[in-house]
Amino acid sequence: MKQKLLILALLLVLAPAAMAAGDTDPVSARSYQIQFKSLPDALDLITGLLSDEGSVSLQPRLKRLVVQDSREVLDRVGAVLEDFDVPPVNVEVTVSLFIGSDRREEEAGRHANTGSISREVRGITETLGDFTKWTAYDPIGSRSVTCAEGSRVTVNLSDDYRVVFDVDAVEERLGKVKFGDFTLQKIIRTAEGIERYENQYTQGIVLPMGRLLVVGAARDPGSKKALFLSLKVRAR
Repeated sequence: MKQKLLILALLLVLAPAAMAAGDTDPVSARSYQIQFKSLPDALDLITGLLSDEGSVSLQPRLKRLVVQDSREVLDRVGAVLEDFDVPPVNVEVTVSLFIGSDRREEEAGRHANTGSISREVRGITETLGDFTKWTAYDPIGSRSVTCAEGSRVTVNLSDDYRVVFDVDAVEERLGKVKFGDFTLQKIIRTAEGIERYENQYTQGIVLPMGRLLVVGAARDPGSKKALFLSLKVRAR
């Protein structure tokens, strides 16, 4: 009789432990296909989501991540990647280049040749003339181009100038576009017809959609001329 009672007590002790073991979330593996975004970027995004038991491996040729972790973590990784891996967004970028001159000694009042400058940019140049020494503005070139998020774009504004920029990210919810290394270059041609490019201005830019940005660059503070670049971006 005592032996039966002892066996029964052991069963009662072991039962809760067995139930607890059944409640655990075992480690399993799941693969995720990345179609539109970069595989390293996806890896960076999910690394912080993994538990201490989690691991991830890459299959670059297949553009696939294989994650080992608990089911809860795998579900969370899947939701994050679903929001991340979306088709690139297109935006329309309008770039205008004009040259400002200091004509205060030659002319009374402000004179501007605004033949191909848009009305919006013209308003900016009139304002610039109120608080800078460059009071006259002549258009050099203007272009609008449709760009995809994640692309690198080169736009010739004239025979002598071009812009090169990366559309790093389009944040639609915030209404902003991030440009990496937006660069204005002067095109210099040798007698042999070889082109080289001299950087006039380089800057990373974050620009709200629909807003106009104007930047200027001069060789030195005493320069009689300065280049001005206007930039505007719209959703497509």
